[in-house]
Amino acid sequence: MHTNSLSVRPLGGVFGADVTGVDLSVPPPAAVSAALSAAVSRYGLLIFRSPRASAQGIAGLMCAFGALQQTLYVNTLRNPSADEAACARPEECIAMMTDPLASIAHSHVALLHAEEAPFGGESIWCSLADAYDGISVPMRAYLDPLEVVPFSRAGFPRPLVASHPLTKRKHLGIGASFKGHILNVPAEESDLVVDLAQNLLTVPENQIRIPWARGMVVLWDCRLTQHYPVGGYGAPGWRLRCISACDAAADPFAATLRME
Repeated sequence: MHTNSLSVRPLGGVFGADVTGVDLSVPPPAAVSAALSAAVSRYGLLIFRSPRASAQGIAGLMCAFGALQQTLYVNTLRNPSADEAACARPEECIAMMTDPLASIAHSHVALLHAEEAPFGGESIWCSLADAYDGISVPMRAYLDPLEVVPFSRAGFPRPLVASHPLTKRKHLGIGASFKGHILNVPAEESDLVVDLAQNLLTVPENQIRIPWARGMVVLWDCRLTQHYPVGGYGAPGWRLRCISACDAAADPFAATLRME
């Protein structure tokens, strides 16, 4: 995929793509934002390895994904500011921001910008869509109509299996951090179904492990892809920005929510 100098090249695995030719030091043009929006919906995960990113450029990109946004700053290089010290365990805060069923904003897209990264820092992303594809046809027929209820403030029923609004591709509606139950089934059966779905996310073929480098940006569709920080983000050497976004107009569940 190319838009002027923009290039999106699929990775060798089942999902994800490398992006080059994008200048994120300034807000990208509308055509580039639209192309990236389509690409992240298709591939689930976009990696910008040297984008010359700035706070202004990233904010401009994220505007394309919705007005309901949350931002978290992580800084383990020095004494953090009040904003940066808001979460004692940043990996847990990021999980709450980027898991659609855990987030009060029902995040659609999330971004991590590693302004600084320690040597050996890595993250894993797993594909909720490829995990669903690995389920047998008879089991899909059983799972497709089920609904889940998370143990959270946003604890209304949601589908266990959802379809992406743009690509229509089916994917699991819960991730590894989901805590809740399946509606209208016995507790033991609910536990088995949740365990099955979450175990599929640990299959190596459904995962990508990415080493961080200074300046890297990763953008992912939270409905298709889940993030896990290897070792967390509490070790010395991180300066990290996480932004999640939700388009309330395109989501009837999120339309009733407001940011706190």
